[in-house]
Amino acid sequence: MVLLQQINFSGVFQCPSVNLTLVHRRRMRVHRSICSQAQTTIAPSRTQRIMEGISVNGEAGGAGGAYSYEALKRLDKIWSGICSAQTVFQEPRQVVSSIPGLFSRSDMDEKAVDTYDVIVCGGTLGIFIATALTCKGLRVAVVERNILKGREQEWNISRKELLELVESGILVEDDIDQATASKFNPNRCGFEGKGEIWVEDILNLGVSPVKLIEIVKKRFISLGGVILEGHCVSNICIYEDAAVLQLAEGKILSSNLIVDAMGNFSPVVKQIRRSRKPDGVCLVVGSCARGFKNNSTSDVIYSSSSVKKVGDSEVQLFWEAFPSGSNPLDRTTYMFTYLDPQPESPKLEELLEAFWDLMPEYQGVSLDNLEILRVVYGIFPTYRDRWFMFYTSKASNWIWHLRN
Repeated sequence: MVLLQQINFSGVFQCPSVNLTLVHRRRMRVHRSICSQAQTTIAPSRTQRIMEGISVNGEAGGAGGAYSYEALKRLDKIWSGICSAQTVFQEPRQVVSSIPGLFSRSDMDEKAVDTYDVIVCGGTLGIFIATALTCKGLRVAVVERNILKGREQEWNISRKELLELVESGILVEDDIDQATASKFNPNRCGFEGKGEIWVEDILNLGVSPVKLIEIVKKRFISLGGVILEGHCVSNICIYEDAAVLQLAEGKILSSNLIVDAMGNFSPVVKQIRRSRKPDGVCLVVGSCARGFKNNSTSDVIYSSSSVKKVGDSEVQLFWEAFPSGSNPLDRTTYMFTYLDPQPESPKLEELLEAFWDLMPEYQGVSLDNLEILRVVYGIFPTYRDRWFMFYTSKASNWIWHLRN
């Protein structure tokens, strides 16, 4: 809009001339701004289109428990932060601290809601160790920030490994059959140009985490175990006579032992590692898809190509694939790689873009003929120096950290 202002000059009204050049320049700036905004609107990636076309119901905790595109972007942001971090130590929030004296003589003792022999933080992995400890007659509680349930995506495992859970009292043999969604043989190991090896009964069972964890959860409760769902760890205080857990919701629990089963992104891990950059990382992406007609065997590990360029990095890609129990045509396929976290390392979304290009050739199918049921992804950091537990020299109570 151009404002015309009348000016009184020597008793005569005059209208100043309009600067048309200035008006034209303003219009051109507005036009360029609109064009620039249109150009900066990035079209959604193939990964985004695929993932936003999938109905996501009730994501679970633990690795591989999230399936949405928003969760992928959140994890990629964490991964980018790891890649850009310096190798120097940083001081994270102090979750675990040593308190001199006895808890039984402190003011906190009166505020304690309940006392246990063991408290396990993190239920997806922790429910198994918690059930084993309960079988030994211990009073155990599990603290889980979400609803304790298994993910939809199946695990591939050997029966021998599941029988170890039977020996520990966590399962009975009938539970194995109930939790097994699929069986497949033979199973291939192979590398490009180096031949193949076919094996039997190695990682040849597809187990439903939903069913398995539900079975163990019921057994744990039947043995007297307590599950606190929807609770987050705030801090842990180590006294001379107790390990005390304070939840973000305000509850205070005391115990003889606290087990950290919260995974690689546990606040306890961050404190111990002092936010140090991992020495190596395994990046995993994949899918469960419907439309595989030849679907009776599995790949334990297979590399079908030489080094590939993904993003700004060159990586060696490996595959793992097995039939899913949801439908005879359903198949789970993972693509993973190992690398040092560097600023130029590929993002998970970039790996997924490569996955859509390479998976059809690897599996001998057309992507257009597949129905993508789930998209999976994960980050698994590793360190050269290994440790198992954290404890203070003054305390007789330990905090154990369990690694998956």
